[in-house]
Amino acid sequence: MTVGDANQRVTVQVRTETPDGKDGVTEAWADLAPRRRAARVKPLAGRDLERARAVDPRISHEVTLFYWRAYRAHLVGGRAQLVYHPTSASADDRELEIITAPIDVDELHTDVVLQCKELA
Repeated sequence: MTVGDANQRVTVQVRTETPDGKDGVTEAWADLAPRRRAARVKPLAGRDLERARAVDPRISHEVTLFYWRAYRAHLVGGRAQLVYHPTSASADDRELEIITAPIDVDELHTDVVLQCKELA
């Protein structure tokens, strides 16, 4: 992926748990710094969607981010999600749940690919 391909923005959020004072916890989503990351968000269609659904039927989007060293710790399954900020000013932010483990493309430490589904 080149810089020109990464013309969209996403925020990586991690699930946090804070004590509620009554022997329980409150779960919330906290933004991971830097807040907005350059990304390529690709809604899947046709053959790409067919292949992705063979892996998991929930997959609807492929998100490519630039590699960062701690991505494995930050993108632990079920403990992270993405918020997609569409470039159109009239569009609302969309939440994407990470379905598959992050993939370091060809182990070159340049791109990280995530298979996601859009949350309603």
